[in-house]
Amino acid sequence: MIEGASTGAGLGHAFLRHVERTRVLVQVVDGSSRDPEWDYRVIRDELEAHDPALLEKPTLIAFNKLDLAGAADAWPAFRAARAGDGMPVVAIAAATGQGIDAFRDGIAAILPEGDEADALPEPSGIVVHRLDAAPDRVTVRLEAAGVFRVIGRRIERLAAQTNFEIEESAERFQRDLERLGADAALRSAGIQAGDTVRVGSLELEWGAEPWSTRR
Repeated sequence: MIEGASTGAGLGHAFLRHVERTRVLVQVVDGSSRDPEWDYRVIRDELEAHDPALLEKPTLIAFNKLDLAGAADAWPAFRAARAGDGMPVVAIAAATGQGIDAFRDGIAAILPEGDEADALPEPSGIVVHRLDAAPDRVTVRLEAAGVFRVIGRRIERLAAQTNFEIEESAERFQRDLERLGADAALRSAGIQAGDTVRVGSLELEWGAEPWSTRR
């Protein structure tokens, strides 16, 4: 599953319909990526955008590629963040087999038992398209001369999760602005290079390459 799946990107709705029928979820995170935390969060956001009930399914997070130095360095912070979320997480290296026993134990721990395991999942033959996109709606408000606030639950969450010191993450946030309509709204509001964009508690400079935070 990729970013934008909830709006049809990649396998999109076809894949997410299969996710709806599962009893448990295992999310594999590439620990060697430049921003594993962002990768984890964006998939959770896609699940929520498709159907918030998916976040209630028993879930195990598998932090993969622990055999690589970058993943080993990122693992302590990622593990601490999941402890804060209350999400079960195991570190593995699929290429070497490291952590696979703990991975199996983790799956066993979240599997339903008894009658619950025997019950059939709810049928998913009918696709429900929800027209209420309020959680993703973005608005722009002029707060002062040259200062624009972007308001929207999802874009504010993405801004808080983005590490703007990593160019790739900053570029992804720019794509998020465009995908959620914030970019067009800011341009319609008359924003100019050097103006300030506020998203949640962040202040960003419009036109900076890449985005730079002001506080």
